Amino acid sequence: MLARHAEDMFWAGRYLERAEDTARMVRATLLSTVAESPAQAIDRMQNLIRTLRLEMPAPQQDVQTMAENLTQSPPMLRSEAGLSIDVQAAATGLVASPDLAGSVVFSIGCARENFRSLRDQIPSELWEQINQFHLRIRQDDFPAAMEQDPFQTLDFIRVSCQSLTGVINSSMSQGEEYRFLVLGQMLERALMTCRLISVRYPELDGSSYDEMALTLRSVSALEAYQRTSQSSPLGADVARFLLVDGSFPRSVLYCLRLSETQVESLAPQDKPPPLRRLGQLRSELEYADFSSLVSDLPSHLNALESGVREVADLVSAYFFRNAEAFDLHSQAVKPGVSA
Repeated sequence: MLARHAEDMFWAGRYLERAEDTARMVRATLLSTVAESPAQAIDRMQNLIRTLRLEMPAPQQDVQTMAENLTQSPPMLRSEAGLSIDVQAAATGLVASPDLAGSVVFSIGCARENFRSLRDQIPSELWEQINQFHLRIRQDDFPAAMEQDPFQTLDFIRVSCQSLTGVINSSMSQGEEYRFLVLGQMLERALMTCRLISVRYPELDGSSYDEMALTLRSVSALEAYQRTSQSSPLGADVARFLLVDGSFPRSVLYCLRLSETQVESLAPQDKPPPLRRLGQLRSELEYADFSSLVSDLPSHLNALESGVREVADLVSAYFFRNAEAFDLHSQAVKPGVSA
């Protein structure tokens, strides 16, 4: 497989996962704000933006750009940081803004461009599905639909992303193309789960079912968690489930295991640097003393997130023509698209 095609598949998987995760988190956040005060709703939206790594750097000009991107009409709500945020307008921007790097529309557009360069190597059903999805969310009425009925619109996005995953798993040969795509998905998913725990963990003091439910709904984990942990609202129990549950598909450990399997299959005669680093991360997490880990969870999460980004960089350096930086969510670039 050509290196540029492998890179396109890797980034297509990453963008598909990014779009689905963003839709899930926006939906869970909006649901949590229904019965809350404006100030609490702003805090929820700020936490979501932090989780998605879309917060802007310090210069005032950049902060103003963020406000212009995420606010469209009065009345405005002013956050503690001094940034005016209309919560519904912000949610609409995170989903429907084609110019906001990391939005659902932006991510699906990037995924489609990567697949377009591989038309002769992917199933026709996959191209038809991603193309129809892309055309629908780029229609002029899509932002209005997000404003008027956000939950139905977000459910449409989630189901469309799941349909794409179903087409990939049911009609795509599980060769190198498939493995690079899944590898991109799993590394992106591991990063998003780490970031979610990092942002939400301070809110999980064990006294609020709503805080626990918001965290778990953000990764569609509430029902799975309730079946295994009897709805414990303790932050340590939620973090344990999302980090080291070996059977839940969005836990960090599950993602690292599946990523390790893909890299091992891509380089069966060797132990390349990304495989060795994945093995280290997976074993450190799998065999960690969780009571010690949770005692200093922020630093462990930072180290884990840095490790996943390091794996992605090693994958780029070892397999691809270009070594693009993996963590580009808040930059207006489209890595992985062949010229």
